[in-house]
Amino acid sequence: MLRLIFLLFSTLILYGSAFLEETEGVNPGERICTPDEERAAQSCKNGVTVLSATFESIQGQHETFTASDHIGIDQNCKTALNCLKTNVGCSRITQEDVDLLKRKCDYMIYLTGGFYPCSQKLVERKATSACVRNFFDISEERGTSKEEICAAWSQNRACLKWTVRDVCSRSYWKQYKPFWMLRYQLLKCT
Repeated sequence: MLRLIFLLFSTLILYGSAFLEETEGVNPGERICTPDEERAAQSCKNGVTVLSATFESIQGQHETFTASDHIGIDQNCKTALNCLKTNVGCSRITQEDVDLLKRKCDYMIYLTGGFYPCSQKLVERKATSACVRNFFDISEERGTSKEEICAAWSQNRACLKWTVRDVCSRSYWKQYKPFWMLRYQLLKCT
């Protein structure tokens, strides 16, 4: 399923990239896009939507990823970021869109890469620890309200911190903490 989503995403981005041209230094408010650039930008936005939805749906499955899944996420992020950067100013793509995708990609790349060994150890605690279970399973897709998700994410911080430090090491928590805070921001919790 994951590979199918990435294949679909890659196809959307590659189709759109046939029309891309470099726009470094162009003020997006002053850019006048050709119809081909608008189509490329729209294709790019569609691909980014698929990638963002994929991130939300696989958040709780990161412990099952393989190296090829991590590489696929990394490559799709690079492609999507390049596409967005190239099309800033077309189809209402803004620098904020680029920055948001960069933060999402940074989180998922770390979670499926650098944090992966710790994820494997945390799986053993999933059955007995609510905070670890929430870490793997929290998702807006399950019909939980944003307020409940944010409250659970915030309430589980201390438990998750001590569990990660106990199971993995203090250094894993130090590495993960900025990404935990990034995820909190991506959930748009205040």
